[in-house]
Amino acid sequence: MTKQQIVRKYLSCFCNGDIKGIEPLLATNLIFRGPLYSFDSREAYLAGLRNDPPEKCGYDILSITGNKDSVAVFYDYQKPDRVIRIAQLFRIQNQKISETIVIFDTSPSREKYFNKVQI
Repeated sequence: MTKQQIVRKYLSCFCNGDIKGIEPLLATNLIFRGPLYSFDSREAYLAGLRNDPPEKCGYDILSITGNKDSVAVFYDYQKPDRVIRIAQLFRIQNQKISETIVIFDTSPSREKYFNKVQI
């Protein structure tokens, strides 16, 4: 599988809520960084997904580019009530995702997770 095929498979599995399909794509020493969560291993990331599973949704890739060891993807993550534009960088080593950095506007998500907090 090419690096771009690995990333496309990951996005397909994620957007279908297929955590078992994601698992073999990830290196054991995965580093995940995003605006809402950070994980330092595949097992921690998978436990996070199992605890708060991704909703089944659509996605539309706007751009996907790669170089020797990474793939950058810009896509619209299509939830039933909104579309979130996401930029995600994947580092690939030995046919596995070893690191991913996710960037998106967290305003709608913050409301979901933090609207119960009184300041």
